[in-house]
Formats: sequence, C-alpha cells, structure tokens
Amino acid sequence: MTILVFPSALEAAARFAREAGQWGRRVVGASSLEVDPNQAEFDAWGRLPFIGSPDFFEALEALVVREKVTALFTPHAPTFHLLEQELGRRLPGLELMGPGPFRRQMDRVTNALADGEAGLAKARAYGEGPSPLPVEFIAGLLAQVETIHGECSRDKILAICGVVPSAPKGDIVEIGALFGKSSYVLNRVGAYGGVGATLCVDPWDLGLSVQTDAPTHIQEASGGWDWDVVYSGFLVSMLACATGAFNYLRMTSEAAHGRYVQAKTVTSREFGSTPLAGAISVLHLDGNHDESAVAQDFELWGPLVLPGGWIIFDDYNWPHGDGPRKVADRAIAAYGPRVKRRFVAGGAMFVNLAS
Repeated sequence: MTILVFPSALEAAARFAREAGQWGRRVVGASSLEVDPNQAEFDAWGRLPFIGSPDFFEALEALVVREKVTALFTPHAPTFHLLEQELGRRLPGLELMGPGPFRRQMDRVTNALADGEAGLAKARAYGEGPSPLPVEFIAGLLAQVETIHGECSRDKILAICGVVPSAPKGDIVEIGALFGKSSYVLNRVGAYGGVGATLCVDPWDLGLSVQTDAPTHIQEASGGWDWDVVYSGFLVSMLACATGAFNYLRMTSEAAHGRYVQAKTVTSREFGSTPLAGAISVLHLDGNHDESAVAQDFELWGPLVLPGGWIIFDDYNWPHGDGPRKVADRAIAAYGPRVKRRFVAGGAMFVNLAS
C-alpha cells in the first residue's frame, strides 16, 4: 500500500509518515513549496500546485499514477474539503483517508469529554462526595497523562482525583517518579485543589532501581532503561506541565528525607526555589518495591503525614512481589482506629488517616 501525504510540509504530515512507516507502508510526500522541510521524512516526494491552481488535479493524477498511490492522507482542512467533494469524480480509485482534520479534532474533544464525564463519576465515588474538579479538567488530565510513559492506571488516577482535593493543606510527596506520570496527576490535582506543593523524590539510578525480591526477569527489566534519559524524560514531562509549587530531589528516599525535615525549601536548576510546608498531605510510595525498601520509605515519611492525610501504597496488588502489600498491611494494623478509610484502586492501596 502506498499512501500520498499532501501537503507534506505540515508537522502533522511528518508524524503521520513516521507512524505509517512503522507499519510497513510506503509513504509519498507532496507539497506546493519549492523547499519542503519534511521532504526527507518520505520514501518519495513530488511537488504539486496549490489546490486553487487549475492544473492541480491533472498534476495529482500524474503523481498518483507514477508512484502507484492507492490512498491519500491530508492534515490540511481546506485540502480535505476540496478532495472530499471532487475526488470521487476526478480520481474515483483513490481512497481519501480519515474523517478530515475538523472532524478528527471535534471527535477528539467529544471523546475526551465523554471520558471526563465517566471519570468524574468515578472520582466522586472514590471521594465519597461532590468533586470540585470540572469535567473539562478530568477530560484534559486523562488525555494528557496518556502522553507520559508509566503504569499509573486510570482507576488509580481517578481515585487521586477523588481524594486529593479534600486532603488537608500540606505537601504532596512522591517517592519514585520514573517519567513523571503519577507526578503529573498529583501535581495538577493538588494545585487545582489548592492543597500545597508537590515534591518528587527519585535517584534515577540503575543500582537502586533493581527489585531483588522480584523474579529475575523483573529485576533485569531495570537494566533496559538509560536512567539519565528517564530522568530527562521526567523533566520533559514536568517542565511542560507542572503548575503551582513543584520541585524534585534526585537522591535516595533517605537522603531526601533528611533534606526535607531540615529545610523549608527545595531548590533545583529547572524549577527554582519551592517553599515547603514540612508536613505531608498526600504521600505516594512508589519507589523500589522490595519489602525492606518500602518499609524504609514508610518509616521515614509516614510519620510526617498529617491527620486527615492520605498514604498511597502503589502496587499493593502486584503480580511480581508482595513487598508493598506486606508493608501496607502492617501499617494499617499499626494505625488501628486512626485509619478512617482504606480502599484499593488501580492496584494501589489508599489509606486515609482520621482528622
């Protein structure tokens, strides 16, 4: 199958060409520019007149025949409109792909809002009451978070949306950030709800990421990452998305705890100086899942959680080990009547302390 992309000078055209190429399609580009910045993205390239030119369809037919084109994709709304009207009459054998740029975008918004409506209902259920988050916020959050790599499931995200806005004022602290998927969610929901600063802690270090309690194939998976690139990926995610007071510490949980209890601010080159409350509203434990590592993280940070605050033990239900479950169960038992609520969402255990 050979696909013609016109006009190929648009960035959306280049993205389409890269994706189609990954699926083994031959992709031909064409534009009306003398010099097309995306020409190298295509298997072949040709110049076509502007769509208003009287010889446009004649030139298009010649290109289609020469390159044996069977389908045409355009990210350009006026071009799609013209081809939708004329292609069946002038080149009946050429398939016009997709619903068109306008319809694609409107469908994207409509589908996002439908996701937002359904998500808001779940968030309200997890929060056991009305939510201050509008449908559009949930819709945008769910759409944006899919651009960040990570295993933070939709149910866990909606549980965060449900409980974080009503948490007491204080810091949101995350132990283990990876590319920043849950960091983004915690920061956006916390900032919108006016909860407080978000602090992410992660050493982004291969030696510290290996989970020795897990099966060998899970231990070896950490070696597949270039951890400096993962760290850069975190910055790519959060520098573009973080709002309100946000910062991070690239160090171990233990070292970061020492910094946190001693300092009123955290400073980084990328995010500047961020004042901290020194008390935790929401604690997300998602670092190394070895039982000893989870236990240490909880022993360090758990006592700093405010009355009414939340502790999220990630991967409470985890097929590759039971370290998070064991630590969470011991914590719940030790808290006793101080536990106001607890539930599992997206494999994570959410624990709410009594006010």
